[in-house]
Amino acid sequence: MHRTRPGALLIAGGVGITPVRALLEEEAAAGDVVVLYQVRSEQNALLVDEVRALVADRGGELHLLTGRTGEGSTPFEPDGLRAPVPDMAERDVYVCGPPARTSVVLSALRGLKVPHRQVHAERFGLA
Repeated sequence: MHRTRPGALLIAGGVGITPVRALLEEEAAAGDVVVLYQVRSEQNALLVDEVRALVADRGGELHLLTGRTGEGSTPFEPDGLRAPVPDMAERDVYVCGPPARTSVVLSALRGLKVPHRQVHAERFGLA
């Protein structure tokens, strides 16, 4: 029996949701897409209604993660990533966000043995 590979995992921090939203409109997000979106609070969740609708159209999942990392929130540590997406090593993973947060996610993905060829990252910061 041939098992198809799961869809993409899209991880966004803050304004990193903008390119993630664009990816949701493309084939990169085909299949059972999962979006992990971290913001300080739900009020800070830019484009969340659009993202929620795009994810629902694909039969995917949106996990809105609230709280500041420095205040005890650790959604992008290995255990925080593995819990909502246990099959992440089989997915293409797209990471968009501030440089420090993106680095934390990339380190966690390495620790979780997600193949490097499946990881795509974009860091956003002031020049």
